[in-house]
Amino acid sequence: MPTRLIILSPAMLHREAWRALLATQPDIVVDGLVADVSNLAALPPSGQPTTLLADLPAPQLDLLRQIKSVAPEVGVLFLVHSYDLAEIVPLLQAGATGFVSRNDSVGDLVRAIVAAGRGELVLPASIAAGVLTALARGESIGSHPTEALSEREMEVVRLLGQGFTNKDIAQTLILSVRTVEAHLRNIYGKLGVRSRTEAALWAVKRGYGPEQ
Repeated sequence: MPTRLIILSPAMLHREAWRALLATQPDIVVDGLVADVSNLAALPPSGQPTTLLADLPAPQLDLLRQIKSVAPEVGVLFLVHSYDLAEIVPLLQAGATGFVSRNDSVGDLVRAIVAAGRGELVLPASIAAGVLTALARGESIGSHPTEALSEREMEVVRLLGQGFTNKDIAQTLILSVRTVEAHLRNIYGKLGVRSRTEAALWAVKRGYGPEQ
């Protein structure tokens, strides 16, 4: 199923440029161009994986909270000039799904849009571990007793704590992506968490991240 894409930008020329660039991608359907968050409510609901690509002068916490209040199931992907942890961590805590540099390739952007629509955390490998560690310092996720994970589930959790995508985990463990997704659903239930990011934080807080 292709990923539904909503483009948020205050500038009309930017919105139209993104549509022209991405409309021909086979895995993406450009389904909405909006100038501000108030326009999101007018878009029809969809059962497809959906990503909102935010092209703003700078990411804004208040705007992100508005987006999540109007469209809580949508993956929110911000375009950024640089991967600044001081900027990225608060946005992830507020519900952002990921970030793409304005210097990345079109292929990188397309992969990020598809991953964000699936709810995957989208970060470059070079900073993923640092971001998860920073998030874990301020989180209390998984403090209650949890059901024991299987050996395979622990392998998935360790890779999750290193910022691996579902595809990366599948390739590393020689599994299908669907099998990885099934393992993640089981892991969420056993850990008592609601998302991929919370499961990754659980892993980092317990030493299953990159330093192990």
